[in-house]
Amino acid sequence: FVQLLIKYVVELAKALAKMPGVYRVDLFTRQVSSPEVDWSYGEPAEMLNTGAEDGDGDFLGESSGAYIIRIPFGPRDKYQRKELLWPHIREFVDGALAHILNMSKTLSEQIGDGQPVWPYVIHGHYADAGDSAALLSGALNVPMVLTGHSLGRNKLEQLLKQGRQSKEDINSTYKIMRRIEAEELSLHAAELVITSTRQE
Repeated sequence: FVQLLIKYVVELAKALAKMPGVYRVDLFTRQVSSPEVDWSYGEPAEMLNTGAEDGDGDFLGESSGAYIIRIPFGPRDKYQRKELLWPHIREFVDGALAHILNMSKTLSEQIGDGQPVWPYVIHGHYADAGDSAALLSGALNVPMVLTGHSLGRNKLEQLLKQGRQSKEDINSTYKIMRRIEAEELSLHAAELVITSTRQE
């Protein structure tokens, strides 16, 4: 499921970068330099596509494209499950905000006639990115969109029904209460919530 979700978000970023009026799409994730993962996870930036093209593959010149921007936060020398990264969310937000501020200045020179160019929207996928998106949205005063993909309250309910773990054990393993807190903050901050399935 995680690989499909990653592919979905990458394809969404690439498609958005080709839309008229969209100059650039940055997809933020964690930078990891570890032998446990592909070397590309340690690269600070990766171009996904070069932006708008016509049907013949010719660049239309309207967009600079879609990028993966990898923000260093938390332990950088090893991959960690998302449940272990909650204490580092603010560090991620600070790194993403620094990138956005730098990019605003760069884009002001390229396309903004000297005026700052800010994101139109911050879109968070899943609870941790939703939490980060809510914080970035508030700091930048731009709208936030949330795609949750699944909800912690539902997961907690299902795990409790299975009867194999107590609520405390579930929270210890999945940090489920922190996830629920992040989802509720994200849902409150979002101007638009996108669901992918009827269950959501």
